[in-house]
Amino acid sequence: MNRTARRTFDQAAGTLNAAFEQSGPFPGQEVTPPLLADAIRQCLDVCQRVDADGSALPLEDVDELGTHVLECLSDLGLWAYQLQADAARTVIEDLALDMAHWIVGHGGHIAVLEPVVNALARQANATQDPAQLAALFDRACGIIAYAAPGLTAGTDAASLQPWLTLHFNCAIIATRTQQPELMNAAYDLLETHLPRHCAAFYEEGVRESAKPVYGEHVGELLRQRLAKWTTRH
Repeated sequence: MNRTARRTFDQAAGTLNAAFEQSGPFPGQEVTPPLLADAIRQCLDVCQRVDADGSALPLEDVDELGTHVLECLSDLGLWAYQLQADAARTVIEDLALDMAHWIVGHGGHIAVLEPVVNALARQANATQDPAQLAALFDRACGIIAYAAPGLTAGTDAASLQPWLTLHFNCAIIATRTQQPELMNAAYDLLETHLPRHCAAFYEEGVRESAKPVYGEHVGELLRQRLAKWTTRH
């Protein structure tokens, strides 16, 4: 957590708190933007101390800290949505993505995905730069590796959605890099974790790959993957 990100968050939290005060009161709401922002700051202080000391937190402490701050960021993002504070919501979700990266770096589990997935998709949509897309792909793979969705055969669609969106975003980012090694890595993750959704993804991918921006090798790789899932499954 660098100082620039902290200052940006403080500014966004100030804007959101002002919007909350102007739009209120909100009777019965105990978890308010000011309380959430304070809780997030306390967590960020801990992260900064850990990074400055070079000390290693026990994994259970990383999980507890990471889950708490991501839950607070998710709740604060919902407040930003409700108060129509779009710029603040962007900052909050970007911080959630940075926090997920911190959790991965310390070997913890990512238990809250939605704000992280939102930031990943938005940042990817905002760039065409191959190096930036490759960096976002690496982040997506790290999040997938350390996510703890607790999915079972009976998981409802709403709980599955962030996990599904994360894999789709990872695969889309890889496709946009047009690097076969990244594409194959992303598609392998999709096939391993969400096999029922592969055929639909590849069908859409084949259609998208017909656009002039993509090289012929992109469409060919997607057609090979689609054939695998339409002839054997």
